[in-house]
Amino acid sequence: MGAEAKTSLPCFELERILYEDPRAKSVNLLGQCEHQGERVPALLLMEKTHFTPAFLASLQQGLEHTFSHLEQIGQNDIYTWVFGWTSDQVHTDAHTKMSLICPANSDLIAKYSAPERRMIIETPHMYETVTKPWIESLPASKVTWVHNILNGESERESVLYNDEDPKTGFVLVPDLKWDRRTLSSLYMVAIVRDGSLTNMRDLTKDHIPLLRKIQKAGAQIAHEKYGLPAPSADGSSSSLRCFLHYMPTYFHLHVHLMSANFTTHPGALVGQAQLVDDVISLLELGVDFRQRTIGYALADGHKLLAALQQAGFAT
Repeated sequence: MGAEAKTSLPCFELERILYEDPRAKSVNLLGQCEHQGERVPALLLMEKTHFTPAFLASLQQGLEHTFSHLEQIGQNDIYTWVFGWTSDQVHTDAHTKMSLICPANSDLIAKYSAPERRMIIETPHMYETVTKPWIESLPASKVTWVHNILNGESERESVLYNDEDPKTGFVLVPDLKWDRRTLSSLYMVAIVRDGSLTNMRDLTKDHIPLLRKIQKAGAQIAHEKYGLPAPSADGSSSSLRCFLHYMPTYFHLHVHLMSANFTTHPGALVGQAQLVDDVISLLELGVDFRQRTIGYALADGHKLLAALQQAGFAT
């Protein structure tokens, strides 16, 4: 490092945050530095370093060996969420947020691995003959944690909004992947109460009021509780990106509500995310989602991909 860098870095004074990416753990800052006797604008681009091999190796001896303090922030069925500190300074923000999934089945292991993916172009015939029977064959235990939330048995302290109407009601909670602190990565999930709705293909024009209620409640919570900008009065702009997943990870209809500034989350990619406003517009036009051909990405090893291949598709 040169002498100029040594003298310039300490003199940086922050003015404002230009951009932050919670997933990449990076931030772009605007400030001022001393340059040739003058205070001039300066950019400081920062990112947190990745976990070192030594840190990861220490996990072989247990979390208690790696972290000096652990704080459980939630638990539901097989999911447990924990903050961890690597020093005794527990009055500071946690150094690591962890999600423990135990026991983890093969589907979950595949989901969080890095396999090859392929795009599936699912026709109505493929859905009716393969995908729908596969969904119906899944054990009810896969959504036990969802029913725990809806019934108030888990995460009661995390509920942000609760509408108990059996047809148009839902529960709004923070997504398990959000640290509940970083507003630029704000991420909530609305879980509907109508158990007959498993995925986007089940939606009809009758469900438009449900989707609009979710959008309105999400915008209200994002603005009043977290300080995000309120949506425009005419509804033509919002600080939230609201979408459904197709193919979803679990088959009880839910809507994802994410800060519009959170642009790097993989769940918001084309090939999985379907904007709620687009879905509403298509339903208003009379589109039958069971008769649509829909594209989505599946990872190698996914059991639905295996079922499709066994039926002669996606080979």
